[in-house]
Order: sequence, then structure tokens, then C-alpha cells
Amino acid sequence: MRWRVSAGGLGQLALLAAGLALTVPPAFSPAFGGALPCDVPDELMQVDDKLPHLAERLRAEQPVRIIAIGGASTTGLAAGSSDLAYPHRLQEILARWYPASSITVVNRGVPRQTARQMLERFPTDVIPEDPVLVIWETGTTDAVRGVGVDDFAATLQTGIDELKAHGIDIMLVDLQFSHSTTTVIDFEQYLNALHRVGDVNDLTVFPRFEMMRYWSEQNVFNFDGVAKDERAGLAAKVYECIAGKLAEAIRVALR
Repeated sequence: MRWRVSAGGLGQLALLAAGLALTVPPAFSPAFGGALPCDVPDELMQVDDKLPHLAERLRAEQPVRIIAIGGASTTGLAAGSSDLAYPHRLQEILARWYPASSITVVNRGVPRQTARQMLERFPTDVIPEDPVLVIWETGTTDAVRGVGVDDFAATLQTGIDELKAHGIDIMLVDLQFSHSTTTVIDFEQYLNALHRVGDVNDLTVFPRFEMMRYWSEQNVFNFDGVAKDERAGLAAKVYECIAGKLAEAIRVALR
């Protein structure tokens, strides 16, 4: 069973330049002095798809190189530092869990790029790094720019085929959530297309959208209308939650 996206109430955070606009009640993580409220419903953490190449590398206690390619939320733009972005946090978590292997997560995020522009960087920014796993976060800019949904899906498939041809495991990360943009842009079709491509290729699609919507509905994180001077710290907390859930999904896929 792979993660599914419900049809109703879909939305997307379109603040590409500024990154996430977030408000949260008091909460803390190891980096912030306590524990963040990152819990989500169990159905959002059900993973059947495997990561065979990563599993083999870890069993052999060999070095592991992971590439995270995506947009502004991959770079950590809203938090103001790549050290606070989810790829760096993910590396820290996996390194603790699998100390026998040297684990490196390389951040190849570039703000405001479409899936096609990311794909064009595969020959320079992804394949030469010889990763065992690629985490591909995409869809936001395609929706904002009105890229054809069929073209978006075809680009994803081309990228997946290229990575598989090089023996690389793949995880897809779907779109972000914000109530404020649902009336401006139709993000649902891009979200559904991404999940459909993931299903066809038996890939894990990390349900960032549904997780963020859950946090919003539970008043853990409110993704609309935060003061400008609070955005960086609050975005860093969300990135840490995403990293933690990604790490859990990877661990489940390795079992």
C-alpha cells in the first residue's frame, strides 16, 4: 500500500521566493532544545516499496551517498541556511541510525525550477555523484507556471527511467500545503499526477502535502500569515519534522 492523496481540500504553498510562511505554537526539537510535535496518522507512514540498493549498501557497511534534488524547500531557503534544510537534518538522523556506514546527503536544490529543469541537471548534479538513492522533490513550480500536467508526468517518468538505468533507488516528495493558495492555483492535478507516476513505478511517494495539511488542521503548524521576522526559525522546525518523517519512511522501506 502506497501513500494516497485524498481528492478534496488539496492546496499548495506558492511562496517560492520567500519559502514557507509558517506559524506554530511553542514546540522544540533536538536542535531547538526538546521534541517537536511531528506526529502524523499511521496511514501516512505505511510504506511497502523497497530501497534495495540502499539496503545492500548498508548491509555491507559501505559508504552511502544520497542526492536530494528539488526546489526552495530542499535548499532550506526559508530557514536561511542549508544546515537547517531537510537534507542536512536527514543526514544527521541516518548517520545516528546506521553508524557502520558513512552517510552523506548532498543538497542539490535550486529554487523555482520545474521538474524539466531539474531533469536537465541530472547529468551534472546527480549521476556523477554516484548516489545510491535520489530523493526528488518537485511539482510546485510546475503548478505555479502552468506547465502541462501530461508534460510534468512525462518528465517525471523520464527522470525515473534514467535513475533506474543507473541502478539508483528513488523516492519522490510531493507538494507542500497551504490553505491560502487553493483558490489561486489548481495544484490537485499535479499532486495526483505525481502520485500516479509513483504508483506505476512502484516508488515511495513521501506524502508531504497530507502531513502538512494534518499539522495545519491540528493547529500544530499554520502555514498562512506569519510575521516576516518569525519565518526562518519556524521554517527550520518544519524542515526538521519533514526530515524526521523521511528518515522513518526510509527505515520502514529497508525492513
